[in-house]
Amino acid sequence: MKTTSMQSTSIIAPTHTREKTRLQPNQLTRLPNLDNIPASTRRIKPLNDFLGQQRARASVEAALSLPYDGYNIFAVGPSGLGKRTMLKRLLLKQAAQMPTPSDWVYVNNFADTRQPIALELPAGQGPKLKKAMHQLWQTMLNTLERRFTTDSYHARIETIRQATGQQQQDALIELTQEGEALDLRLISRNEEHRFVPVHHVEPPSNAGQSNVEQPQNNLPPELTEEEMAALAPSVRARIAQNVRQMDKKLEKLGSQLGQMEEQARAKVSTINRELASSVVEPKIMQIAQRFEHVNGLDSYLKVYAQDVITHVEHILAQDEEDFLPGIFDRVPPRYQVNVVVTHKPNSGAPVIFEDLPTHYNLLGHVEQLTQMGTITTDFTLIRSGVLHHANGGFLILEADQLLEQPYAWQGLKRALRSGHIKLSSLEHMITLTGSISIEPAAIPLQVKVVLLGEPYIYYELLEFEPELNSLFKIRADFTDTLPRNDENEQAYMRLIADYVQKEKLLPFDRSALAALLTDSSRQAEDQTSLSLHAATLGDLLREAAHLAASRDASMVSAQHIADTLEQRRYRLGYLRELYWQDLSRGTQLIETSGLRYGQINALTVVHYADSEFGLPARLTASVYQGGGDILDIERNVELGGSLHAKGILIMSSFLRSHFGRSQPLHFSAALAFEQSYGEIDGDSATLAELSALISAISHIPIDQSWSITGSMNQLGQVQPIGGINAKIEGFYDACKLQGLSGKQGVIFPVQNMQHLMLRQDVIEAVEQGKFHLHAIDTIEQALELLMDRPAGQIDAKGKYTKGSIYAEVMRQLKSWQVLESGEPEKDKKRKKKKSKSKKAGLQKQPVEEINEDSSTALNEAGEVKTSSSQPDEQGN
Repeated sequence: MKTTSMQSTSIIAPTHTREKTRLQPNQLTRLPNLDNIPASTRRIKPLNDFLGQQRARASVEAALSLPYDGYNIFAVGPSGLGKRTMLKRLLLKQAAQMPTPSDWVYVNNFADTRQPIALELPAGQGPKLKKAMHQLWQTMLNTLERRFTTDSYHARIETIRQATGQQQQDALIELTQEGEALDLRLISRNEEHRFVPVHHVEPPSNAGQSNVEQPQNNLPPELTEEEMAALAPSVRARIAQNVRQMDKKLEKLGSQLGQMEEQARAKVSTINRELASSVVEPKIMQIAQRFEHVNGLDSYLKVYAQDVITHVEHILAQDEEDFLPGIFDRVPPRYQVNVVVTHKPNSGAPVIFEDLPTHYNLLGHVEQLTQMGTITTDFTLIRSGVLHHANGGFLILEADQLLEQPYAWQGLKRALRSGHIKLSSLEHMITLTGSISIEPAAIPLQVKVVLLGEPYIYYELLEFEPELNSLFKIRADFTDTLPRNDENEQAYMRLIADYVQKEKLLPFDRSALAALLTDSSRQAEDQTSLSLHAATLGDLLREAAHLAASRDASMVSAQHIADTLEQRRYRLGYLRELYWQDLSRGTQLIETSGLRYGQINALTVVHYADSEFGLPARLTASVYQGGGDILDIERNVELGGSLHAKGILIMSSFLRSHFGRSQPLHFSAALAFEQSYGEIDGDSATLAELSALISAISHIPIDQSWSITGSMNQLGQVQPIGGINAKIEGFYDACKLQGLSGKQGVIFPVQNMQHLMLRQDVIEAVEQGKFHLHAIDTIEQALELLMDRPAGQIDAKGKYTKGSIYAEVMRQLKSWQVLESGEPEKDKKRKKKKSKSKKAGLQKQPVEEINEDSSTALNEAGEVKTSSSQPDEQGN
């Protein structure tokens, strides 16, 4: 009678726990209602809107409605959600209702060529102005060439030249005759004009011939130095004075001749300017009238015309570099028009995405030319940036790409803060070189910038960049999940139809749509949610449609979806396959049957590139007499993270609160993940660690058919963890590899039930009773399932139920306390006899009926012999 009562006490609590926590196959996934799914995507209207992103949409609309500085947008959310696509659609819709921004051109500043002038023109007028100015130049040049080659023009110029030449000749003859009267002759020697003395010659007469021999040309010969020396001093002095006097007159005449030449040139220039003015000004007036609405163009054209008129001789002669045709244009660079940005009229505001936001690509730059080793530049080499093209509209940038580019973020900040686009030389900023550069006039900036980034980028930038909030005042948060209900399922299927239509894929039938809804919840790891990861969905749709087309199917079915997912798992499963090879060869030590002390199967998730999978991991605990310290081996060798260390501390606190109220814990322990050579973090192994530790202390074995995962708090309440589907499927695959016994299963937190979206083969195994899943909410339920006996409850005297797990823990702790205190052996034996007599007295008392939920009944039922549940050395 007593034996039966004690045996029933030892199994009632575990049996009750097992039945209470067992999950049924219909709880392991969520299947859609086929009656609510259309026959195919052909009957679904595509969705062209934000799906499940109402908060983000509200943020964007608020930014668009606020016409103030700083209301730019930072779109925050995981990559792959389709943030850029959704935002671009919304911005394009808004941009279509906005005015088209102006064109901008740069022209030469004739007063200071280093500071080109920026002109604003209506949309589409920039290229027209450039073309008109190009045609103007060609027409002017041709007309000027004709006018300056006419006979009348040459006759006028020749008249001026002849008149000037005659004046110069008369003045020279007059001076020569004056010198001859003084017996001086004007000569040119060594490129120098001067007077030299000559022999005095009397005018010819009939009285007789002169004794001096006359040259054949009737010019008196020059006086030689010997002849000069033979003259009387007074004569030499007179001759020297005459030479000086005539040289001065000669010098004065040279100035007069130069003035005559200048006057002649001035007359020619006046004629040239008058002629050029008659050609240029009417044509310039036509351009000014055509573009009279352009502010600043009229003053530019006036200076332009004056410059052409002033330099018409150089233009026609092309004898200076500034008036030579350009390298890429027949018009000299100083007269060109550089269109930096233009827009199609009535096209709305621009929406631009820049995938390479360098400093140059954002703000523009000035190119330089190297000719004969000389670096040159001018305003025609100004190149626009994406801010020029997005000015008046919207600019979309990836935050991480922007921050990767040197000085790009600083340049964008400066432009947004100042409200102007100002070109600057990045080389000057970095190298401080003295190469030639120009300073173009700044262009007013009015643009909404949208930055796309993951949450960690936003918060790190917010921490280190104090101006972020003043420049990007609107944060648009994008979520990666959508509540799963009938309305959202219909919207999700419309999103699928949008992809099918846009990508021109094969239609998807009802079964395929149902499979996609199920896979979406699996991606979200939540039965009540749908994944909004647009990139993953798009890839799956394309791959499934391609597979269906390769099989000559007219529509995509659920089988195509399943095969596509299986192919993807195979492609991404190389690392996982290596682990299973080690497990099958016995290299990786995992047991899925038998009993072991202080050993348990924990569950981990391996993240590798774009794949993740669950794996069982052996966790062991060893205990020994000590001071209550628990050694976390992973942490000590710096392989355990801070969250894992937190779980160890919570477990220590639980042990002290349950077993150290009346006495210190006289033991020490060590925990380790066996065959783990990488970093481990997270607190999802806290349940497994505590279970292994209690098994090692109580000397009650753990059934290796179980695997467990879950976090817990100091009160022993189980807390949810992540990656539950991967963990369950990982242990199932390990059990399947070693052989399903019908006893294996996974214990996990009850809060994770809503996250179950398991593979179909796992669900079928549960349905057939080959695999089991149990959802628990306390550590006691976990211990009862693992060790197949009651965990125990504490009574009013502070003692746990006899024969329970906690009672065995207390018994072992007391034995360590006795060893610590050094109590004599005989006293221990006396206490043991007293305990036996007390037990005999207890057996004489009537046994009360056991209530499953009553800890008092478990106390009175008596102690169960622990030897009946102890395994042999092999754990059987």
